[in-house]
Amino acid sequence: MIIIERDAVEANMDTRILIVDDDHQLCDALQQMISSWEINTRIITKPTLVANQVKDTFFNIVLLDIVMPEKSGFDLIPEINRLCPETKIIIMTGHADKESAIKALRLGVFDFLEKPIKMELLHHCVVRALDTQKIKLELSRTIEELKRKQSDLLTHKQRLEYVNEELFENNNALSVLARNLERTRQESEKRIVLKIRSLILPVVEKLQQDKKLKRYKAELSMLENHIETLTSGLATDTRIAPVLSDTELRIASMVANGLKSKEIVKAVHISLDTVKTHRKNIRRKLNINHSHYNLRTYLESRMRKGQGIQKAP
Repeated sequence: MIIIERDAVEANMDTRILIVDDDHQLCDALQQMISSWEINTRIITKPTLVANQVKDTFFNIVLLDIVMPEKSGFDLIPEINRLCPETKIIIMTGHADKESAIKALRLGVFDFLEKPIKMELLHHCVVRALDTQKIKLELSRTIEELKRKQSDLLTHKQRLEYVNEELFENNNALSVLARNLERTRQESEKRIVLKIRSLILPVVEKLQQDKKLKRYKAELSMLENHIETLTSGLATDTRIAPVLSDTELRIASMVANGLKSKEIVKAVHISLDTVKTHRKNIRRKLNINHSHYNLRTYLESRMRKGQGIQKAP
């Protein structure tokens, strides 16, 4: 007697087996036995009805007789495989021979049973077919799931590439905008400085020519020098003005205008050593470390660059 465990019974609740044989008594015996395993069964004694049954209902296993009137089991095997590739076919025959077994296996049947069928052998064959089918179906589902995930990953990758491209373009646009804004700011500052220079210096020069203000000549001259320094090209140079003190910026402007150290001493009323110290500090802050680099040449080039946008009217 074949004993079925409870877990196996519950697993068999959705299992269907189709019995195809023109022998009614054999079909009834097989159905009675298989039903005792808690497996749903259906009988067909006319082979011409098999195709419609397989098309309408999924059967895990088809027990198929080889020799039948109207249509042989060999004729039905390709039809069943075409309509439901997942179904396992087990051949039953009372005329077993080597050639029939080889032909059936070549057609894709799962197993080959010889009549009279031993129930223990049939049970073993059914269990093995169901286990194989379960593994294959799970593998197919896993492959489909992997394909779906691969498709999702590809979609996400394409979206990320699109977003990255958008971000790259936006970043480039923002960089260009920032550069344009900075350029506009620098140009505006230089125009303002040059405008101030054009308005104030003529007034200072006029005051210097006024005889009544002769006693303020030194102060006016100092004021003129300060204005010259603050409105020179170096005063608006974003690489120079932020790092130099007011005194260093004034001395740098004088150096750029060609004044020697002794001339700077007279102009700003400081010692020669102090001027030299300021020159060293200017070179250090502007990273002009090599002694062969001429400070005046560098400052002249920066001043010309600073005044290149617009000349004073």
